[in-house]
Amino acid sequence: MPTLKELINEAHVLVPKVTCKELSENIDQFYIIDVREGSEIRESGMIEGATNIPRGLLEFKVQPNPEGLAAETPILVYCGGGSRASLAGKTLKDIGFTNVQNLEGGFRGWKEFSG
Repeated sequence: MPTLKELINEAHVLVPKVTCKELSENIDQFYIIDVREGSEIRESGMIEGATNIPRGLLEFKVQPNPEGLAAETPILVYCGGGSRASLAGKTLKDIGFTNVQNLEGGFRGWKEFSG
């Protein structure tokens, strides 16, 4: 059975990263999901336009649906630093989404980039 570190490393390989600069230049092209818990968001905020779906609820809240969120929709996931978002991105790919990316550096990186 793989360790948590191995699962995270595998997810980092399978889910491509987007830099904060790339996101800032193309922010309107993504459906952005913040996979942090509500308490984290209350403490530090979130990226404008993002939808909060905690990682533990992702499979229950998001499914590919031609009348809603299509499988090919460009999705960007982020968390505090990147590991949970990589795991969430892998989950989204596993349930049928084909265009999933992870924000490099997570929300901490975004705050540092955007000031």
